[in-house]
Amino acid sequence: MISKENIKYYIFVVFVSILLYKMIDNPLKFIGGIGGLAKFFSPFLIGILFALLLNPLVMIFERKFKKHRLINILISYIIVFVLVTVGFKLIVPAIVDTLNRLIKEVPEYINLLNRFASRYVSQAEFLEAIMPHIQHNLNSILKQVLDVLTTFSTNVVVYALSITSLLFNILMGVILSIYMLFDKEKIALGFKKLLFAALPKHLADETVEFFRISHDIFYNYIIGKIIDSLIIGVIAFIGFEFIIRIDNVLFLSFIVFLTNIIPYFGPFIGAVPPIIMTLIYDPVKAFWVAIFILILQQVDGNFIGPKVMGDQVGLSPLWIISAVMIGGSLFGIIGVFLSVPIAAVIKSCLDKYVEKRLHVEDSN
Repeated sequence: MISKENIKYYIFVVFVSILLYKMIDNPLKFIGGIGGLAKFFSPFLIGILFALLLNPLVMIFERKFKKHRLINILISYIIVFVLVTVGFKLIVPAIVDTLNRLIKEVPEYINLLNRFASRYVSQAEFLEAIMPHIQHNLNSILKQVLDVLTTFSTNVVVYALSITSLLFNILMGVILSIYMLFDKEKIALGFKKLLFAALPKHLADETVEFFRISHDIFYNYIIGKIIDSLIIGVIAFIGFEFIIRIDNVLFLSFIVFLTNIIPYFGPFIGAVPPIIMTLIYDPVKAFWVAIFILILQQVDGNFIGPKVMGDQVGLSPLWIISAVMIGGSLFGIIGVFLSVPIAAVIKSCLDKYVEKRLHVEDSN
């Protein structure tokens, strides 16, 4: 006679087999389906992320002021909203000014390149031979840029609708996060009751342990990465402004902060804009910018990062690179940011499974 446990096991095997077949039969469609599912649940995912980030602040207010939880949640959101608004008022004008300056100075840079070419190309025969190919490639690049700008101008309505959809998802995420924070104990208790009612006790315990590990890894990684990137951004601002004294300091420091959040590749990506934008008007300062960023990356990797984050993920570079590439290809920039903690959770589960299997074999 087939037991109830065997029926559940067979259903699970059939479900996994169907998923594997769909993934192998049409991987692009399968990936598109996962992306569509993630978009459908994006307000809930955003709400969970907001609740996770604001929960420590809410708990601090509950311990300090002993007020009603809803008041503590609203105060926490007001503080975050003020900080974000101040940050936008500082960053957005700097970004706009930098882009306007670049647009105005592009003709000057093109003239400078033309003068350089006319002066030195005639002195080197091999440069004179490859110059038509360089000009052809430059024309192709300019044509592609114009095509991108034309496409952008014709799809303004589509982009506006996308931004509206994103704002709607963020608003719904904020509302959902307020409910999650307000009733977090009831939600956790209800989830546990559902697990223990639907699953055997050992599976329910393992599921609860899985979510506990996931919470710890995600929370520690996200908070630690943001704090670490803020420290690096501030140090970059101090170095650019008071030591090297380059232009567009706020914009470039923001780029360093933002890209430092991206695992592994981020610091290398963030080094490119400061070096190139400084190289245009002062090659010597560009050299010192490169040296400064290299030292900053070493300090971050060996001192600041370990102190702030510790070994929260415990992943080798191969795991990190693979996770970032897969996460970016599946879910874009969000996948890049969240790929490392997800990979850490998967690795933790695999390690526990292997340990358990080895322990069972040793006991036999």
